[in-house]
Amino acid sequence: MALYQHYLGNVVSKPPCKMTNANMYGFFIEGQLKQIQAYLDSTLNTVEIENTHFKALSKYLMLTFTDIEKMVSTNPQYKDAGWSQETDIIIWVPVAKMVKHKVDQIYFYPAYIVVNNLYALLNGTLTWGFNKYFSNTFEMPAIGGEPDKFSLTVDAFKTFSADSTLKPHQIFELNMVEKGEAKSVSGVAEIIKEAIELISSSTESIFDFDWNAIKQSLHQLVSPEINQILFKQYPDGEAQDALYQAIIHSPSKVDKVHSAAIYTHKYQFNMQHLDSFPLDEMFGISTASQQPLLPFNVLFDFSQDAAIEIAKN
Repeated sequence: MALYQHYLGNVVSKPPCKMTNANMYGFFIEGQLKQIQAYLDSTLNTVEIENTHFKALSKYLMLTFTDIEKMVSTNPQYKDAGWSQETDIIIWVPVAKMVKHKVDQIYFYPAYIVVNNLYALLNGTLTWGFNKYFSNTFEMPAIGGEPDKFSLTVDAFKTFSADSTLKPHQIFELNMVEKGEAKSVSGVAEIIKEAIELISSSTESIFDFDWNAIKQSLHQLVSPEINQILFKQYPDGEAQDALYQAIIHSPSKVDKVHSAAIYTHKYQFNMQHLDSFPLDEMFGISTASQQPLLPFNVLFDFSQDAAIEIAKN
């Protein structure tokens, strides 16, 4: 394996990195298991691991809007280079790693990511393998603000045709339609436990999971880190074959929780189909309005360690 060459002027730094005052708002939106599983089969399950495959836990997906006040590399070579603000908007797929048809571990798979920071886009894509896209057109509240409106606009082709041009389109929005209360909770672990309860209560299930075993394994997911799994790949010069293709584990360690709350507010989620980003086809999210479940907010500091390769083709 050749040594990676860090060009002078290259924005790629080295992990780990630390994020301070990450203000995350989250919602659970409904997709369809068939499409979600097809997405896993076309990504994670293309990497062969003996007696192992990945299954979607539920039709529910977690959508988060996170404003990170300060992001900095803590690698000695880069720790004094400077810091930046970052905003991440992510659709997460709750995933079970199945070994010999039994649940081995639970992950959150950040399957669709939009960021507002080119350094974060390049570092996240090249080093960790996050599937990131760029946009700085979005709406979300600041720390302590009223969580009443969220939206994301991306440069995209609404329809693929010879006459189509790349231009901004709002892909989805969430609006508060009924104000409720904010119930304080102890932290990320309690929110994840509520999420697993929600997921396990789903009336639609195409898989037979031992939910007691899954709930008992929650410590793997939330303490002391949030387990993320990634599908990392790079194309050849014709974008036909993969020069590199692997499954990556990327743990996020929660360093400190400043505050956390679950809302009883009611929201309306609306999404439109874009041929560039067909979230309805990718995850089965309806273009009809829906009410997201388990809205929450957590303000915390976390660290992102180096990515760990689980397997590669």
